[in-house]
Amino acid sequence: MSSPPRFGEALAEVFRLALPLMISTGMFSLVLFADRTMLLWYQDGSQMSAAMAAGNLFWTMVCLPTGIASMTGAIVAQMVGSGREQQVGRFLWQSVWFALAVSPLFVAVALSAPWWFRVSGQPAGLIDAEATYLRILMLGAVGTMLEAGLGGFFNGIQRTRIIMWTSVGSGLVNVLFDLWFIFGGLGLPALGIAGAAWASVIAFWFKVIVYATVILRPAFEARFQIRGGFGWEPKLLGKLLYFGTPAGLQHLIEAGVFTVIVLQIGQHGDLPLRATAMAMNFNMIAFIPLIGVSIATSVLVGHHLTSGGPAAAITAVRSSLAIGLGYSLIWACLYAFGAEWLLSFYRFGQTEGNLEESIALARGLLMFVAVYVFLDSIQLILAGALRGAGDTWFVLVSSLVASGTSLAIGWWGIEPAVEAWGISHLHGWWAVITLWVWLLAVTMFARYRFGPWKSMRMVS
Repeated sequence: MSSPPRFGEALAEVFRLALPLMISTGMFSLVLFADRTMLLWYQDGSQMSAAMAAGNLFWTMVCLPTGIASMTGAIVAQMVGSGREQQVGRFLWQSVWFALAVSPLFVAVALSAPWWFRVSGQPAGLIDAEATYLRILMLGAVGTMLEAGLGGFFNGIQRTRIIMWTSVGSGLVNVLFDLWFIFGGLGLPALGIAGAAWASVIAFWFKVIVYATVILRPAFEARFQIRGGFGWEPKLLGKLLYFGTPAGLQHLIEAGVFTVIVLQIGQHGDLPLRATAMAMNFNMIAFIPLIGVSIATSVLVGHHLTSGGPAAAITAVRSSLAIGLGYSLIWACLYAFGAEWLLSFYRFGQTEGNLEESIALARGLLMFVAVYVFLDSIQLILAGALRGAGDTWFVLVSSLVASGTSLAIGWWGIEPAVEAWGISHLHGWWAVITLWVWLLAVTMFARYRFGPWKSMRMVS
């Protein structure tokens, strides 16, 4: 075992790995922001609301298999750290077969799209647009899974700049097709929300094509046996499923709870849902880049546990927390003191009567985000550390407990709170979101501080 790096060295290592991932995931959040903002400019705002509700449901449908595929990064990192690079190609192919195997489920979701929104009690005027958006997005679901697995390969070998530049290219493709498809031009009629969905699908598959092209280069073949590893290996697939299933289930639980909350807000009208979409757009700009720090933490913990020991992994986690909390402080200040400036982006070209009311509601919601943005960074980074060690089942159970507790409090507690204290349903559900993030942060910290993750391994 090598001696652990000093904090400054570890900070530089995390920053080198995390910065491209932050840019990559940040590009994704900017694309979502652009999609929804352009839909607001296109119409009165109902299509933006529909895109948010349908987009959340899309992620709920794909996050379980995508979460399983994304564990490729942490497992590859442990393979590399333990000197088992020749197994990487064989392992990577298992994520490809898994993505293809679950594709019939995505077809079923696409065919039943309107039913999901009717059963959730969505406003009748939004169901057609929501179903259209979801049905088209499902054409990119397999691409999303393949992207997660192939991108995990680059995470695991710490070549995150490839991910960054691919994501930047994909983001530009998405925005350009958004402008063309949503508003029309060059002989194409304006497609509105359908155009936004098609642009996203094209961007999903763009990343898959780029990743596959780079992975099949001779340099990777010599080191990792990508072509030579072609085949079906139940043992390696079982490893992916064992460690990836809890990660995917965690994503499913959290996405499902968030979707339920958004749908509950939507039952109280388009205005609260639109304000939520406005606030969440800016929340995503801060939140999604932190996922990049979490991924970097997972990769470094997995690598150091098999090459340098627990001390090096702990130093990497502390460095990640320093970066995450510093980044969160910037956004907390913007949410608290610059909310009016941020929300002014929604005014461009808009004259609808209730726009100012939507912005006023969203301004108050950003105060919730300013409170929980620090807790979000803590829970994301510590969960990434635990996943990197292979402690994925605890992360799943703790997420289930925190999510179930928060949703139960919202389900049975908001109505009494509305009657007793006069708060709105909108603010009640946002308080539930804040409680949820707090519970996740507390449980992840307790496990990181007292759990057995330092002695866990995913390769042997």
